[in-house]
Amino acid sequence: MRLTPIEIRQHRFSSRLLGYDRDEVDAFLETVVADCEELVRENAQLRRDSERLARELDSFRGREKMIQDTLTTAQGAVDQLRRTAVKESEALLVEAEMRAEKTLEEARQRRAELTHEIAELRHTRARLDTDLRKTLDGYRRLIDAFQDARTAGNTGGGPRPPATPAP
Repeated sequence: MRLTPIEIRQHRFSSRLLGYDRDEVDAFLETVVADCEELVRENAQLRRDSERLARELDSFRGREKMIQDTLTTAQGAVDQLRRTAVKESEALLVEAEMRAEKTLEEARQRRAELTHEIAELRHTRARLDTDLRKTLDGYRRLIDAFQDARTAGNTGGGPRPPATPAP
C-alpha cells in the first residue's frame, strides 16, 4: 500500500513506556513527509513532461508521415513527368524524322526537276546555237552574194542577189 504525504503526517503511533522520543519521531516524519511531497511533485511534473513529450512525439510522427507521403507523391510526380518527357521526346523525334524524310524527298524531286530543266536548257541552247549558225551562215552568203553582185556590177552584169536570206 502506498502512503501519501497526508497519511504519513496524520499517522499516530501508540505510546509505550521506554518507546522512541516522540519529538524525534515527529521531526523524522516531517522530513519523510517533505521528501515524499517533493517526490510526488517531481513525479507529477515528470508525468506532465512525459505526456507533453508523448504529444510532441505523436505530432512529429504525424509530420514525418506527412513528409513521407509528400515525398512519395513528389516521387510519383517526378516519375510521371519523366515518362511524359520520354514519350514527348520520342514523338518529337519521330516527327522530326518524318519531316527530314519529307524534306529529303522534296529535295530529290527538286533535283530531278532541275536536272531535267538543265537538260532541256542544254538542248534548247544547242538548237539555238545551230539555228544562229544557220542564220549567220545565211547572212554571210547573202553578204557574199551582194558583194559578188557589186563586183559584177562594176564589171558589167552578173547574177542578182537573192531576195531574202535563207534561215
